[in-house]
Amino acid sequence: MLNKLWFRLTIAFLLIAVVGVVVVAFLANRATSAGFNRFLEEENSAEIVRLQEDLAAYYQVRGSWAGADGLLRQYRSTLGSGVGLILLDGDGQTVATAGSGRGDGRGNRPRATGIDDGLPVQLAGQEVGRLVVEGPPGMSMAGRAGQQFLDDVNEAIFLSGLIAVTLALVLGVLLARGLTRPLARLTDATRSMAGGDLDQRVRVGGGDELGELAVSFNQMAAALAANERQRQQLFADIAHELRTPLSVIRAQLEAMLDGVLELSSENLSLAHEETILLGRLVDELRALSLAESGQLPLDKRPLDLGAVVVGAKAAFEPLAEADGIHLELSTEPELPHVPADEARIQQVLGNLLSNALRHAGVRHARQAEAAEPEVRLEVTRVSGAVRISVSDNGPGLSLEAQRHVFDRFWRADAGRSRDRGGSGLGLAISKGIVIAHGGQIWVESAPGRGATFTFELPIAGR
Repeated sequence: MLNKLWFRLTIAFLLIAVVGVVVVAFLANRATSAGFNRFLEEENSAEIVRLQEDLAAYYQVRGSWAGADGLLRQYRSTLGSGVGLILLDGDGQTVATAGSGRGDGRGNRPRATGIDDGLPVQLAGQEVGRLVVEGPPGMSMAGRAGQQFLDDVNEAIFLSGLIAVTLALVLGVLLARGLTRPLARLTDATRSMAGGDLDQRVRVGGGDELGELAVSFNQMAAALAANERQRQQLFADIAHELRTPLSVIRAQLEAMLDGVLELSSENLSLAHEETILLGRLVDELRALSLAESGQLPLDKRPLDLGAVVVGAKAAFEPLAEADGIHLELSTEPELPHVPADEARIQQVLGNLLSNALRHAGVRHARQAEAAEPEVRLEVTRVSGAVRISVSDNGPGLSLEAQRHVFDRFWRADAGRSRDRGGSGLGLAISKGIVIAHGGQIWVESAPGRGATFTFELPIAGR
């Protein structure tokens, strides 16, 4: 139990409550005692003044101090049992006492230590005696009733502190368990995830830090589950992509070995073409793996993207003309150079241009009455970067397609074969290359209105 977080939180709450109660009780006791003693001192001072006045009146009536002990005892009961009163005559002799320790115990009253002791008792401006008050002020002067009052106050403080500590203990347990219950659910969920159950989710209990932690955990769990599904789908896609060329190569070789096909250069060239496709697929998978892990080797040098785009247009111009597609280029003059690997950027442009030409050609083939298929290249300068856009007037992409267009092995047409639609890795590799250069890439499209793929590369020093 000592290792439980709720138990340690409860102890922490309890210690804070105990310390607070002790400090408050101590300060309250000190303040009450000091205030009560000040009150008693003021009351006693007033009583002593009245005693002086009564002693003067007593002497005026009696003409002597005989029997003054009774008056002193009467006032002593008011002042408190800890107070001693001594009355001295004009010669400094003790004439009356009440509660004083002076004397020899046989009724003899010794002379006071000094004629200046005590407070003067005056009659008609003449001093007829002195009153000596013994005993410390404060608690000893409180008397039985005053002491009882202070005891009652201390008892009330103790009971209040005990109630406060009990409530702190109960509330501490409730709060600690309430705070740690979401953590316990998170712990159970993480253990289940560690055991392979990636569908674990925890209930979000509020908008505090624990609620944010639960939201983050659910997001992490969803991401892990999605990654696991993508991993499984990746293995299935790789197996599917490798199966086709391997099956073709195997069929060709078995047919030639069985004598069904003639062992000739023409038949061997078919198997050779499949090995080339297979090698290209392996190279694309390796490039994608390096790009996603941030280990793609780049030979960055100051690069004029305008010149690179002009070269790409020239390379794809014959393909566009053969398919009846108009390829247009628009560039801004004096574009700044960007640090980039020219071969990799040419690879990105090649992927984007080949996709744009294919989609523009698809619309042209399906809709004879449609406008002339067109692919447009545009290079512009934006804040801190150079932007390249590749647009087509093909069938466009749906919102769902736009969310997955940069995924591995994804094709807009799920039934499209590899020989007509590529491996489905081109855009994923392009995204990895652009990100490796510190840039960004995205798509904008609407069904029936074509698509625009855009990427930006930061200018040197930005």
